Amino acid sequence: MSHAALLVEDNQSHVELISDEIESALSGWTLDVAATLAEARHRMAGRRYDLFLLDFRLPDGDGIELLREIRAAGVDTPAIFVTTASSAKLAVEAMKLGADDYIVKEEGYLTVLPYLVREVLARRRVVEERRALEERLQRAERAATLGYLASGLAHHINNPLATIRTFLQLLPTHFEDAEFRSKYLAMALAESERIRDLVKDIMRATTVPAEGHEVQRLEDILARAEEGVAGDLEAKGLTCRKELPAVVPLVRVHGEAATCLFLTLLQNAVRFAPEGSEIEVRARVDEEAGRVVAVVRDHGPGIPVEHHEKIFEPFFTTAVDGLGMGLFVASRIADLQNIQLSVENCEPNGAAFRVGLPLASAAADAEGAPSAL
Repeated sequence: MSHAALLVEDNQSHVELISDEIESALSGWTLDVAATLAEARHRMAGRRYDLFLLDFRLPDGDGIELLREIRAAGVDTPAIFVTTASSAKLAVEAMKLGADDYIVKEEGYLTVLPYLVREVLARRRVVEERRALEERLQRAERAATLGYLASGLAHHINNPLATIRTFLQLLPTHFEDAEFRSKYLAMALAESERIRDLVKDIMRATTVPAEGHEVQRLEDILARAEEGVAGDLEAKGLTCRKELPAVVPLVRVHGEAATCLFLTLLQNAVRFAPEGSEIEVRARVDEEAGRVVAVVRDHGPGIPVEHHEKIFEPFFTTAVDGLGMGLFVASRIADLQNIQLSVENCEPNGAAFRVGLPLASAAADAEGAPSAL
């Protein structure tokens, strides 16, 4: 398919000069010309262009207005301003709107223009090639992750299914054996619950919402998470001690997702905490980073240093009866919710998970701040 460029210029002498000079830069291209915004809009409605050369001052408006319309329509075609207007303010406005470059019609500009066109098109090709490579890399990573998950799922589902299948196969010939029925039924139910829990964790990992824009109170998030482990705390005689600032700023996260993250960390702490011990939840405000930093600590055996990089991978667990999905789900939530999550060992024992949640005020400031040029 042939390439086409659109020159939006109302001065016929400049049209002829520009057309002659960029012919070498756009060899084999079609060059269409529009003298007004209305004509440019009409031409763009009829075909796709691979390059725009825009003048600023036009009989019925200006090139900035046209570029704004082009970008608002989602068209990312390279655009170069070729104009007599030498205002720095205009140049800044054009670049902010997505212009690729800017040249003033002054002595020698026709000599520079072909090189500028080639350079702009080359830059765009590099960007597109990089984007294509990144997409291929992401597809490869997704495929590798899918294969890894499939392998883990096969292992964690096939083993429980083998127990259930054995029970069903032996049941007809051992139906009168009450001890057999009781023992294997309990095992089959337990294994079916493992499969159910695994499916639940997979669904939680794959349905994490994108970055949340809700404004939440950390106290409410922690209260909901603690309520979720209340029974487990009581069963092991554990206490959950919270140390929060007198005033905790609001955070900007998806409430349900953040609750799930802290619930997972508390469940992990309960699993490894010695009976009758204490789980600590502390928080502080890091104004410089624009986050509330919460730490969930247990007094268990801690995590071997060599496992720190693996602890958030799916199916990795040091617990005898663990599935290895909880902390993976927590890391997925953190990645998608702009939450910082890390782990470290404590002295003399225990592990601490550090959670950095974005301050609502910091997020609002970032959204309202002007874009850097």
